[in-house]
Amino acid sequence: MSKNRERMVEITPATIRRLVKEERARLNETLEFKMKHPSDVSKKVREVDATDYAETLSKGMNYYQACKIKESKLIEELKKIQEIKRELKLHILKGIW
Repeated sequence: MSKNRERMVEITPATIRRLVKEERARLNETLEFKMKHPSDVSKKVREVDATDYAETLSKGMNYYQACKIKESKLIEELKKIQEIKRELKLHILKGIW
């Protein structure tokens, strides 16, 4: 009986919520794959080599850096255009008065 007491886990509301959340995720995954039982999902899902993901991640990071550089150049160009607009507006208003 002492072994059973060692294995006993105190059930708290947080534990119950966690268990329900895990089971809901399993059931949702089962429904997504249109399977009847959660154990059937592992048969349909295929494993993918991690190197493909690493290459994709690397490409994504490079593209992100390129976009940041392009964004900074566009912001500089926008500031120049806004300054030119301000000057033209002042020039037009001086001409009207």
